[in-house]
Amino acid sequence: MNKEMARRLIAIAISGRRGANSLTKAEMVKEIAFKRHLLSTEDVERLCDESLKEGLLAEKEGRLVPNFTVSGISVPLDFSVSVQDLFSADLDRPLSDRLLDYAASTGKVSKKEAIRMAGDFLHGMSYMDFETALLAVLTDAGIDVSEFVKEII
Repeated sequence: MNKEMARRLIAIAISGRRGANSLTKAEMVKEIAFKRHLLSTEDVERLCDESLKEGLLAEKEGRLVPNFTVSGISVPLDFSVSVQDLFSADLDRPLSDRLLDYAASTGKVSKKEAIRMAGDFLHGMSYMDFETALLAVLTDAGIDVSEFVKEII
């Protein structure tokens, strides 16, 4: 599943429920399928199930709660989604792009800050690549990047 696209859809659903920080599955379907007309009801239910498996959502007291800072997600005005893109693997994007998007979605650092910190970390290092430096500075910032470490090793 394309996690960045899923984060945006979850952020859209949460922002549609003013002041709420959690939704039921029915509210998610209503917001994404009926109000925004972005996906079919079956696809929204699949999105919820996949997001729970991937750790983007947690279930608390029968409600779905995002495991990321929703305010850190920017959604373009012309945002659209295709089912094929949403449920395809996210591995076709470069690791550094996915790391930067993930870091920004946590709300702890912005993309610009992460790039600057990695650049400072790389200064004077001859045999380290940017992705490894980025992993190091994000870990220092308290961001769990364990799912990305496997791709470098």
